[in-house]
Amino acid sequence: MTEVAIVVAIGLLAAIAWGRLGRLRRGSGESWRPLALRHAELAFSEQTFRSHRYGLVARLDRAYRQDGTLTLVEYKTRRFFVVYRSDVIELSVQRIALSEVIGEPVSIDAYVLVQHATTGKRRVLPTQLLGLDEVLALKRRRQVIMERRAVRLMPARSTGLCVGCAHLCRCQDEFGDREV
Repeated sequence: MTEVAIVVAIGLLAAIAWGRLGRLRRGSGESWRPLALRHAELAFSEQTFRSHRYGLVARLDRAYRQDGTLTLVEYKTRRFFVVYRSDVIELSVQRIALSEVIGEPVSIDAYVLVQHATTGKRRVLPTQLLGLDEVLALKRRRQVIMERRAVRLMPARSTGLCVGCAHLCRCQDEFGDREV
């Protein structure tokens, strides 16, 4: 009888250990946080901020406060652990809007938390954000493109890039149909 109890107890302990190991592997809670944010408090989550001064709107995923400074974190699900230029631009706009609305400093250093689309594995990637002048230059460039005043249209070298482009119709008008 005691042998059965010992086997059951060992089985129960093994099941508990296995469950904890699985939670650690999946990155439960906020165990993903980089060392720099381990003791930071969550200040904002899933909120939209509007910069009336610069005409920018940004919805941030997370902002953490530590030592009087806010640090931004963007969540992404993708097949590769990479920070794209669009992530940097998105976080930079968030930084400007949040700083204006809250009136607190927001770090130029930020993080992109990438969760792998198929494995669920998470990796936090550091990045450095753009300054105000760079963001405003990008905003002006976007306005020029949207107003169709771009200096010169150039089709992509690879037609595969054309598939999801918002300017495909305009490009086809200018250059003719491309096999996409």
